[in-house]
Amino acid sequence: MFSFLNSTILFAAAAALIPLIIHLFSRRRVKVIEFSSLRHLKEMQRRQLRRLKIRQLLLLIIRMLIILCVVLAFARPTIKEGGVGSHAAVSAVVLVDNSASMRRYVLDGDLFEIARARVQELLNTFSQSDEVCLLALDRAAGESGDEFASAAVAVEKLSRLQSGAGRADLEAALGKAVQLLDNATNLNREVYLVTDRQRTSLPEAEILSEVDIELYLVDLPLEEVDNLGVVALDFGGQLIQAGHDFDLVATIRNYGNQEATDRIASLFVNGKRVAQTDFDAAAGSETTVRFTRAVSRTGFHSGYVELSDDKFPGDNRQFFSFRIPDQFNLLIIDGDEAASFLSLALVPPASGGQYWSVKEASPQELSGVSFSHYDVVVLAGAPRLEATYLSRLQNFVHRGKSLLITYGGRTDIDYFNEAWSSVTGVTYQQAVRRSFNRAGYYSLQSLDLDHPIFSVFDLEEGKPPEVKFFTLPELTIEPRVSALMEFTGDRPALVEARYGRGKVLTFTGPVSPQYADLVSHGFFVPFVARVSEYLASDLSSLDLRLLTGTNITRALSSEGAVMYAVDLVAPDSSVRRIPPEEENGAQVIHTGPLGSPGVYLVSHQGREVDRFAVNLDPAECDLTTTETDQFALSLGREDYRQVETDAPIAEIISGFRIGRELWQIFLWAAVLLLIAEMLLGRQSSPTED
Repeated sequence: MFSFLNSTILFAAAAALIPLIIHLFSRRRVKVIEFSSLRHLKEMQRRQLRRLKIRQLLLLIIRMLIILCVVLAFARPTIKEGGVGSHAAVSAVVLVDNSASMRRYVLDGDLFEIARARVQELLNTFSQSDEVCLLALDRAAGESGDEFASAAVAVEKLSRLQSGAGRADLEAALGKAVQLLDNATNLNREVYLVTDRQRTSLPEAEILSEVDIELYLVDLPLEEVDNLGVVALDFGGQLIQAGHDFDLVATIRNYGNQEATDRIASLFVNGKRVAQTDFDAAAGSETTVRFTRAVSRTGFHSGYVELSDDKFPGDNRQFFSFRIPDQFNLLIIDGDEAASFLSLALVPPASGGQYWSVKEASPQELSGVSFSHYDVVVLAGAPRLEATYLSRLQNFVHRGKSLLITYGGRTDIDYFNEAWSSVTGVTYQQAVRRSFNRAGYYSLQSLDLDHPIFSVFDLEEGKPPEVKFFTLPELTIEPRVSALMEFTGDRPALVEARYGRGKVLTFTGPVSPQYADLVSHGFFVPFVARVSEYLASDLSSLDLRLLTGTNITRALSSEGAVMYAVDLVAPDSSVRRIPPEEENGAQVIHTGPLGSPGVYLVSHQGREVDRFAVNLDPAECDLTTTETDQFALSLGREDYRQVETDAPIAEIISGFRIGRELWQIFLWAAVLLLIAEMLLGRQSSPTED
């Protein structure tokens, strides 16, 4: 089958008519002049003109053929089979798996280094006329190509390619390969996959099902690996305080086919091993280990749980970080007399240590107050605020801060429903009665003892503190919120809601002594303190799962504005400067995909303003491989070429490639015709009238 790889240039073949057009327009008519003495010369002239015309016709044909041969050479004529011409050129995309799962050890050594050597051998098979693009499956780990280049360029990029800690994005890489090869001009279009065929990396779409591309699967020496990995850490929603024990539960999964016995798990905090324990894990199952420790100071803390080494060290550590503030800053906006009782309940303990900085302000004194300086704002009695302060306070919560609203005897429920129902999830139907009989009362019916607010209280299930409320408002709550405490009659007492990234607690009963004996009860002070601690603590950061290879956005926990770029210090101590950005009133940084698991520090002018942990995606810990046929089917191909582990790549690939290109033959034909034209043109004499 004869075809052209660059058929668009065939339109230039029309240029072969140019010599003919020039010839037709340059013909001159002979003017006949009778001269009697030349009668015998006419016969000789006719013979000479006949020879001249034949020579000119040959020159015309040769010149047209020269142009036609040059055009055909650039059109790259090709035949599928045949013994003449040069071997058809190749456009190839080489996909190299550099994801975290490739950093395992097999009998022959590091699997990624073995894969790199196989790719090097593969690139050596390409000639100067071939075009190659090297693509990494974990793009966050290092440089790879986005366009075709020579094999030498691909070799250089391979030397700089690093193994990553992210997932293999096989679907995106194959999509890019198809896009490149759709625009390629060479007859042989090939995709090479050098991967461990990890089951969790299979694409969701059959990308190669309807494309005319040759698929090569380059085998690697894969083995069954008995792998254990730490897949999760759980702080259990605790409030971590300096000098108090906290529990950390690590989940460990055995991915192997054999039971793991007498294994060691160790806890490291701030660079020191502080605890260790042994455990067993059945094949293919999970187990947990619990550590109980304490930290003695406030500030940033970090650490990890570590398992003993195995053939895949990437998942043997799970990192964590948390921050204990030096102090909590609270702003109480005075709406009724409950404000003074709340302020007294938050007086710093005589023993020192962690404490609260409390400021009181009336709704009329908010002009000089910056909400950003506070961790928690308390609306005592839900006072009416100007629209400007109401909007600022809602944005304050939406950005990740906390709000406590208490109901009071003077609370305007119509204003509350309009301003705060969408934030708190609470809607009041009827206010408290101003006149009531103290003979009857409501009390606390139940508390959520598993919640961080109440988990530290030594209370028995079904036996809450005996607090009396002589009147209560009527209200309803939305399904999206939680009632952490209830009054008798199944009336919500303490309601928790999320608003944006912030927490909102609403105490629905009146606090002042004329309505309840709460402020005189021994439960009041520790309850207010615990609520404040809970609202000021960012417990969501303990449950946050940041993974390698993903885009990460961090809000900077710094007092005051961050005026300059911050330094992001990676686990390997490398530093990258990142300018902060303003988003929804908060200063944030966008780190981009991070390629290494570990603890990252963020500092501004030498002061640490953030610390966060990044871990390996648990999907990369499952090293189960897919059979070659099933793997190819998941890509949409039943037919593929397999390059086995010990097979010579050059011989196998050359045997599969098809086609011969004839452009060199046409180019040489044009050269020979040009020589003939020069020789024939030299023998020609000028045409005379």
